[in-house]
Amino acid sequence: MSDRDAGGAQPSISNTVVNSTADHLIQVGVLHGDLNLTLRAPEPEDPQAAAERRLALSLLGQWRAEADAWRMARPAPLPVRWTPSARVPSTGQSLWADTGSSLADTFLGLPHRRLVVLGSGGSGKTVLAVLLTLDLLARKLGIASRQGHGTEPRNPAQPDTPVPLLLSLESWDTRRLSLAAWLEERLRLDHPGLPFVDGEHPAGLLVRRRRVLPVLDGLDELPAPRRAEVLDALAEGLGTDGDAVLVSRTDAYEALSASGHALENATVIESLPLRPRDVARYLDQVARHTGRADAWAPLVRALTDEPSGPLAQALSSPLMVWLVRQTYAAAPADPRELVDGRFPDRRSVETHLLDRIVPAAFPRLPPDDGRLHPPRPWDPQRARVWLAFLARQLSRRGESELAWWRLSQAPLPRLLALPALIAAGIVVSLLIDLVSAGYAADSLLGEMSVRSTVLGGVVYATVARWAAEHYFGHRLAQPRRTANPLLFIAALRAAERHSRVGPLARLAVLNGVPAVAVLLLALYAFGGHDAVLVLLAVGMLLPAVMMVVVAAPADALDAATPTELLRGERSALLATVTLVAPLIGLGTAAFYELSGGDGLWPGFIAWLGASAALFLVSPSSRWLLAKATLATTGRVPWSLMTFLEDARTAGLLQRSGGTYRFRNRRLQDHLAGRSPSAVDEGRPPQPAPAAARAQTSGGRGRPQSADGTDRRSGETVLSTRQEPSIFRGMHVERTADRFLVRGRSRRVPMAHWPVIASLTVMTAVRFSVTGQWREATGWVSLLFFPVLGILLCLLGLAMPSRRWELELTRQAVRGRFGRLHAHYAWTDVTQIAVRRVSLHGLQTPTYSLQVRLRDGAPVPGRRLRLGGGWYHVLALGLTDDVDPQLAAALADFAQERWRPAGTG
Repeated sequence: MSDRDAGGAQPSISNTVVNSTADHLIQVGVLHGDLNLTLRAPEPEDPQAAAERRLALSLLGQWRAEADAWRMARPAPLPVRWTPSARVPSTGQSLWADTGSSLADTFLGLPHRRLVVLGSGGSGKTVLAVLLTLDLLARKLGIASRQGHGTEPRNPAQPDTPVPLLLSLESWDTRRLSLAAWLEERLRLDHPGLPFVDGEHPAGLLVRRRRVLPVLDGLDELPAPRRAEVLDALAEGLGTDGDAVLVSRTDAYEALSASGHALENATVIESLPLRPRDVARYLDQVARHTGRADAWAPLVRALTDEPSGPLAQALSSPLMVWLVRQTYAAAPADPRELVDGRFPDRRSVETHLLDRIVPAAFPRLPPDDGRLHPPRPWDPQRARVWLAFLARQLSRRGESELAWWRLSQAPLPRLLALPALIAAGIVVSLLIDLVSAGYAADSLLGEMSVRSTVLGGVVYATVARWAAEHYFGHRLAQPRRTANPLLFIAALRAAERHSRVGPLARLAVLNGVPAVAVLLLALYAFGGHDAVLVLLAVGMLLPAVMMVVVAAPADALDAATPTELLRGERSALLATVTLVAPLIGLGTAAFYELSGGDGLWPGFIAWLGASAALFLVSPSSRWLLAKATLATTGRVPWSLMTFLEDARTAGLLQRSGGTYRFRNRRLQDHLAGRSPSAVDEGRPPQPAPAAARAQTSGGRGRPQSADGTDRRSGETVLSTRQEPSIFRGMHVERTADRFLVRGRSRRVPMAHWPVIASLTVMTAVRFSVTGQWREATGWVSLLFFPVLGILLCLLGLAMPSRRWELELTRQAVRGRFGRLHAHYAWTDVTQIAVRRVSLHGLQTPTYSLQVRLRDGAPVPGRRLRLGGGWYHVLALGLTDDVDPQLAAALADFAQERWRPAGTG
């Protein structure tokens, strides 16, 4: 551009754009001169690379939010030191001096990209996993990690870096899914909006090509019997060249490794206690960052002057340092109270910090009327009560993932579920009576016409719901995420992509059922004019297909969050009431109209019945019942989801996909009122004193020596009388080459209760909504299925006791209960474990000893097959706790085939 043209009036401008990929070019002002424009079409991005990048961006946003909530790198990462473990075999060398090093460089430089991160409770294991995840994501995308490793963007990106997927092992059911299937399922559920590759969700492709790096946390939080099973399934899924990061407490993994269950070719690192001078330097930085250096000075001096004092011992754990920072971050909290002598030992310091964290997270805020959306003022004492209740519920179930749809499993909502269902149905029936009084008076059948119409709506809605449940494989209590019904073509595609049935079933549902509906309508038009054909087509078949379409998972970019899952479930319920139920009403109205009557009122009543049925059995209704009952009794706040999100922002909770977890298991246990173990406190576990146990032969009074040897036969006869045992009252004998338990037992059938419960719920909906609650016969029908379930249990209990026998030898394992006899040679057995019994895909409440056979082994009879390649040996009852005698015998006779209970 020259200053002026020849006339001196206008500037001379010439714009040249070459090889641009811009979609739009905007010229502001008046152009004098030439515009040379050469556009180049952008090079097409590889579909797999696009999917990986979208996944990495989604995960980066998710875990950056978690890191910000935890203040992991403000003002700098905590100086945690890591070293190769001296207690577990490792292939690694000296690793990070602290978490400020380049985690991605170190991990990617390992000879085998398998890392096991160990430490005590609160030692920073999960923080390291999150920082490593963020570092790998930043490297892949070519951006700054923002975790204290520098501010320069990494350019260019390194697309060969795998995408780290941080998951909790608690959500992996190894008995149902392999590692690859589980990772694929989590990608599909948590990231349904990834760009498709060859018309399919890229989850399967990314997992098969090992473009996803599993970062697995919470091995020690699993029930003890599951740890070895999960670790073996992980090793099997990774094969010889799979990469993974595993996080666990040291004692749990050490016990697994000692029993032969460990991750091969893995670098095992263990956290070291924080050094007092490092903690003092870190807290001094925090003090200067917050502008309260004077208040923190005595604490910093105490750490430097008394490196072996109770305060320094307590603050050797990153969890406790975080608690100190959170508790005394702002006035009027004064950190000088930690050094005034009121806390004489480490335990008192830790207890004080754990007690103060909730008031620090939810301080009392003065009212601020000048702000449009002021922070919600949660009362600290009530917040402590709410969090304690949630922590107790998780501890009672042995879980760490807090899911809003599982809140209905608390005792109070479960107790009130059936009465609330009946009460809600009665209210609906009264509403139906109110709006249909005129129709009932004009009809020849009176109230019977209303009841039959409502019953039809309930039945057709049940059929539609049943179709969606089987098509997607959703469990009854799990939330749904709905595709936008206004984008019908996209909804159809989502329904096909996210199905859990085979291609033939998908073709039959999405194409065959509508074709059958059109055929029925054609038969009506050109055939016998039977109105039932229209009712079947419009009132049953089309609602079933519509239910499948509107309940398909939504194609959203971001990973699922608890709030998004709740919003999706509400939209699913709204779609069923506004799209599925009206079709049922339309079909009913057409049936009555074509039969010569008035179809308006029957259609409206059928819509009410269908809507009530779809609502009363939905996850939304259970969520509302759970929240209402628990909030009324003061166990949770009415705005529960807002409270949980505020607790996450305050650092008390973390968000993983669609669930929350407490910041640390130690915090969960403290709120639940559970005493910490020695390992939780960072102290080495002390061996339990040896207890002298009286050895008997199951109550038969056989004389024994002090070492448990029968004086007459020389057999070693074992029975632990101090603990409940399935062997109580049975003959138990043990020799060097044989373990035998025999006796008699009665069978109490329990497998029918899941079916009984489902039928009872549907009967309760029909009974209450249709108005049968006014009649004695209606109550009889409601009680029929529960009474039938009880009678089946009593019938099994009344049957004569049958022979119960288990024998282990060096050659085989044999089980017998009545006429059911199982016998397996050890040469044919690859695994033996105590597992839940699954019949035809239905999980029962009972457990049994089961085996998995090698390829080519003789196939047992049909009665012994349990699915998933497992076969029945012997029923053990309603618990998976293994008797110590049986565990010891299986470890001896089955050796590495045994999945030991209590490992770790």
